[in-house]
Amino acid sequence: MKNKLIQGTIFVIFLSLIINPTLITSEIINALKVFFTTLFPSIFPFFLISDLLISYNFCNTLNKYFSKINNFLFHTSNASNFVIIMSIFSGFPSGAKYIKTLLDKHMLNLNQANYLITFTHFANPLFVLSITKSLFHNRTIGYLILLSHILANILLAIIIRPKEKEKIQKLEWNKISSFSTNLSSSIKSSLNLLALILGNTCFFYIITKLISTYFNMDIIPSIFINGFFDMTKGLNSIGLLNTTHLFKAILVLTFISFGGINIHMQVLDIISNTKIRYKNFLLGRISQLAISSFLFYLFYQISL
Repeated sequence: MKNKLIQGTIFVIFLSLIINPTLITSEIINALKVFFTTLFPSIFPFFLISDLLISYNFCNTLNKYFSKINNFLFHTSNASNFVIIMSIFSGFPSGAKYIKTLLDKHMLNLNQANYLITFTHFANPLFVLSITKSLFHNRTIGYLILLSHILANILLAIIIRPKEKEKIQKLEWNKISSFSTNLSSSIKSSLNLLALILGNTCFFYIITKLISTYFNMDIIPSIFINGFFDMTKGLNSIGLLNTTHLFKAILVLTFISFGGINIHMQVLDIISNTKIRYKNFLLGRISQLAISSFLFYLFYQISL
C-alpha cells in the first residue's frame, strides 16, 4: 500500500511535468529563491563553522565550561554540550547532523544520541526573527516566539532526562589535520547537507502546489498543507491570513516545532545508517509543539 501511494504520487508529478510543465518549473524557481535568499545565507555559515569547531576539538572546550550545568539540567556530559548549544544557534537539521557526526567519532554513545535527537530541534534564530518581523512588524512577538520555541525543548529535555547522571569525563582529543584539509572537509560536508535540503525543498514545493491546484482548497487548509509538507512555505503563506497575531503566532510555532515533512525526511536521511530512533524525533516534535504553544500563550497574555 505504501509503495503504491509513493508510485502514484511520483506518477502524478511526472504527468504534471508533461501536461503543465510551467506549473512545476515555477514552483522550482520559487523554491530556489527561498533557498538562496533565506535558507542558504542563514544556514551555511553555521554548518561550516560548527564543523570546523568539531575538527578542532571545540567539544572539549565547551565540556570544560558547561559540563556541570549540562550534567545538572540534562544528566548528560561529554559532547552533548556541543550538540545542545550549537543546535540552538545553527537551526535544524543541525542537531541531527551533530549527533550523527559525534556518534561516528565515538564521542557520544547510542543512548545519548537517542536522548539528544528528541529535543535538539531548534529553528535558526536569525530565520525565526526575520520571518516574524515580516509577519507581525513587531519585534516583541518575534522574541516571544523564539523564547517559547527554545524553552519548550529545554523543558522537554528536563522532563525526559535520564534518571541517573552520567559521570563527567574528559573527551579524548582527535588528531587535528591542517586547516586547509579541515576547511575543505567542512565545506564538502556542509554543501552535501545543503544539497539535501535544497532537493527536499524543491520536491515538497511541487507536492504542495499540486495539492492546492488539483483540490482547489481555501486559504486556511492550503496554509496547513503547506506547513505540514514544507515549514518555510507554510510560514511564508501565513501572511495571507487576516486574523489575530495570537493565532498567527501559534501557527508559526506549530510549523517550526513540527518542522514539516521536509525536515523529517532530512533527519531520516542523516540518521539512516545509524541506530538512532526516528520515533524519538517524531514524539519530540509533537511534544515541543504542545509545550511551545502553551508557553507562548502565557507570555502573550502577560506581556502584550
